Amino acid sequence: MAEAGRSAASGARAAKGPASPPAWVLEELPAKEAWLRRCRLRVHPEAGAGLEMEASELGYLVEDVAANPGQDPAMKRGDVLVEIAGRRLFGLPAAADVEAAFSEAFADGAEVLLVDADELREALINRDSNEECPCEVPEGDGEYERIVPPGESANYELLRRAESSVEYDAVVHIPVGRGTVWSLGPEPMAYLTDDLTRLGSEYGLTAEAKLDRAGNMESVALRGLSTAIAAARPTVVQILDHYRQGKWQASGETAHVGAGGAAAGDDAALVGGAAVDGLGFRVPDHVKDIRQFKYHDHTADIIVHSWGATRAEAFGQVVAGMFNYMTDLENVDLRSAVEVEATGHDLLDLLYHLLDEFLFIFGTEMHVSRCIDIVEFDEQQLRIRARGYGEKMNLKKHEQGTEIKAITMHMMRILAPDVVMTEEGTRPRAAAGEDDSEPIPGYPHEVYVLLDI
Repeated sequence: MAEAGRSAASGARAAKGPASPPAWVLEELPAKEAWLRRCRLRVHPEAGAGLEMEASELGYLVEDVAANPGQDPAMKRGDVLVEIAGRRLFGLPAAADVEAAFSEAFADGAEVLLVDADELREALINRDSNEECPCEVPEGDGEYERIVPPGESANYELLRRAESSVEYDAVVHIPVGRGTVWSLGPEPMAYLTDDLTRLGSEYGLTAEAKLDRAGNMESVALRGLSTAIAAARPTVVQILDHYRQGKWQASGETAHVGAGGAAAGDDAALVGGAAVDGLGFRVPDHVKDIRQFKYHDHTADIIVHSWGATRAEAFGQVVAGMFNYMTDLENVDLRSAVEVEATGHDLLDLLYHLLDEFLFIFGTEMHVSRCIDIVEFDEQQLRIRARGYGEKMNLKKHEQGTEIKAITMHMMRILAPDVVMTEEGTRPRAAAGEDDSEPIPGYPHEVYVLLDI
């Protein structure tokens, strides 16, 4: 084990994914290009980086991330650092070489290239494959027949990876979607568990749903021989496609995922007391579908003004206000969820990064969040975790509003019952007659954010 050492102070914001991956990645791990993440190290002169890592042929494996000084949310336990400040860590001949390369570039603000360890191992399974078209349905009784064209699948890139002849034990996680989790009801989860059990028996491996701390499904975990995993992967993707579209069998003794996508469940799940089609998706009862925001004109831009009974509610509503400006949220159904985490050096910076994370998810996933649930809000450590419930933007269904280009700090204000926080500092709420003089009855917390449109 090695603890990342000490250097200069202050953190830096993550760069969300490489615009142009290093040449060695494209040559050796072409299937991993879309899964790479970038962020910058945070190193405190006394606390160091707070990382427990182990050097290996894959690079530096992150085994633990301490709360102090805290790293960017893009970095998590189970990641592998494959490059730091342009220095390659992946594929070096010895652990000592990895440690030496890392030490030479280790510094506060050093940019690192990350990839999930399980995904990296999966890429190695398939790297030497010569198969050109693994997209066909595996031979058999047709139990899992594809119901959508491969190019329309959210996991299409997984189908393009060929099977490997390399034989060794491996663990591979196939995500339900990038930046997406599923909140499956008890019935579809039971059927999915049974489908995965039957798939595991067919391919001689273990297949199970991987859940996050809130009980939402993140991925399907496959454990077994690498060749079995490679053979089973296309079928797993087909199963996920069926459940994504609500094509699970709600009754009877036939296959849950049948030939031709037969027997979709007829029972809609309850979401906040309303019926919602597909996937058995359920929004927790405490999540409110409310609109506590309005807009103020600004030269060439727009200001979103939100309010709430708590600061967390005001933060969530300003996120909803941002999405509502892009499309009418009344036309957005609750079909899926995304989760983001953000940190900041003060509450204004934290709010900025929360909005920026949701805007990034929209830019990459086209996911529009109608309801925002602030899952965790640590005002002392300046960390926030939020979940957005909604669906992907569909121009045939959703009216196209105004594009949000960026979040800005200019004119940002956070109002508490007795103070106002701005970039200039904290002051008492203004004298009567000014726009922020009196709280809205029942809603002592307010937020103003200027959006670049």
